[in-house]
Amino acid sequence: MIEYGEGLVDVLRRLFSEGRLLILGTGNILRGDDGIGVLVAKRLRRLVKGLKNVKVVVCESGLENMTYLVSLYRPTHILIIDAVYVVNGLPGDIYILKPEDLSNYQSVTTHHLPLKLIVDYMRSYVDAEVTIIGVQVKNIDLGSRLSDEVLKAYEYLINVFKEVISSGSVSKDLSN
Repeated sequence: MIEYGEGLVDVLRRLFSEGRLLILGTGNILRGDDGIGVLVAKRLRRLVKGLKNVKVVVCESGLENMTYLVSLYRPTHILIIDAVYVVNGLPGDIYILKPEDLSNYQSVTTHHLPLKLIVDYMRSYVDAEVTIIGVQVKNIDLGSRLSDEVLKAYEYLINVFKEVISSGSVSKDLSN
């Protein structure tokens, strides 16, 4: 498994320690690897209990249906976890992306609107820094299960989130 972009641990430490963080995990669990964002978000909801500056939202019905939360929560940072397809990428590879990188990567979720358009729309509500964690898919056939490679990426991501949350670098209140 390879991480591309700024180091994941460093990115997460910064996001968890600065301001208000909205985490959006999106995808379709009925389409195998496409469900990675949803699965990570479901697990994160339990891991962040007690952190007042972090809100985790599971977006099974499409990321575009959750944009109203941006105006309600008013985050300083938005983290989107999603499946991606990168030509020559290996299943389970993890990409740390900024919105301007999206033209180089293909989101494979069931978004009705392009991810870049959704991100731009969210940013029209708040001046939030947006980061995307994309996981390279192997199989998104209807009815398929998570591939072994993406399952390993899931386990890796959860362990990194646990490490960051338990490290003490997480803001415990909204005063940041």
